[in-house]
Amino acid sequence: MPDRFERLNVAGMTCGSCVAKIEHALEKPSGVKHVHVDLQQGTVMVSGGAALSRHDLEDAIRSAGFAVDSNPSTKDAETKVEASSFTPLFVAVSLIGLGSLASGGVDGFMAKFMGGFFLVFGGLKLLDLGGFASAYAKYDLLAAKLPAYGWVYPFVEVSLGLAYLATPEWTGLHAITFLLMTFSALGVIRALRRGEQLTCACMGTAFNLPMTTVTIVEDLGMAAMAGAMLVQLSM
Repeated sequence: MPDRFERLNVAGMTCGSCVAKIEHALEKPSGVKHVHVDLQQGTVMVSGGAALSRHDLEDAIRSAGFAVDSNPSTKDAETKVEASSFTPLFVAVSLIGLGSLASGGVDGFMAKFMGGFFLVFGGLKLLDLGGFASAYAKYDLLAAKLPAYGWVYPFVEVSLGLAYLATPEWTGLHAITFLLMTFSALGVIRALRRGEQLTCACMGTAFNLPMTTVTIVEDLGMAAMAGAMLVQLSM
């Protein structure tokens, strides 16, 4: 049975201490598996099993000294993703793109961009390997069945990054990347179609990025570039 999800609007959260209090309070209700607190939007997302009760969650949060909107409007209940949430992602991609152009112009741009992308994003995942593996297992099709894959995946990305910078002419590299990124996108698509409110682990746990279609575009964009390079080399 898939996990249940509850999104609560909470007033009075102002700092990391508030986050810690709410997370501690939500350890008590039965059925709770994961808690994600968003200070900027004033929301708490809780996932859990069949025993998860919104009433119990609200009581726990109130016991910690915070107010909960028990009857949020339909509009408020929907996931709201502000453009600012993706600022770290856009900045990272832009810098990688500019760096790739500066290092050699248009020629070889895709290989350099992909090399930089995998090195940066794989490196961010390695900063908190355990946290990434836990978050990744919530939506990746293979990591959900084989948790060890989440621990290995960042090393795969770093290896791909090095390979793109060193041996971009190897057709096997592009084939592997195409399959890997396409498969990764499938897990994201499934999670979004189910309406699951999850944190995207594409930049590890260093940044709090919501999972949206932006994640799909990221994965399929990399798959498309790998496919394009594969076609170029085969001509």
